[in-house]
Amino acid sequence: MGGAVKVYGVAASPFVATVLLCLEEVGADYELLPLDMAAREQRTEPYLSRNPFGKIPALEDGELTLFGNEIHTLITNQSIAYKL
Repeated sequence: MGGAVKVYGVAASPFVATVLLCLEEVGADYELLPLDMAAREQRTEPYLSRNPFGKIPALEDGELTLFGNEIHTLITNQSIAYKL
């Protein structure tokens, strides 16, 4: 995987904030790509190609795309690995 991890969502969301906090903790290079929730941008393409459920966050690392429980599983596993 290369470059910054892309996180799609809004920082005010507790789900997105959790992801951002964990990325900060491990020192990952990331970029928050905000969505216009009032305009329901999360329910339109191209976002639906990242997360077909239209929920936030979605996370991209190179060609790997994660959303929903996949992100939380990754965070849990990384937290255990780094003893966070």
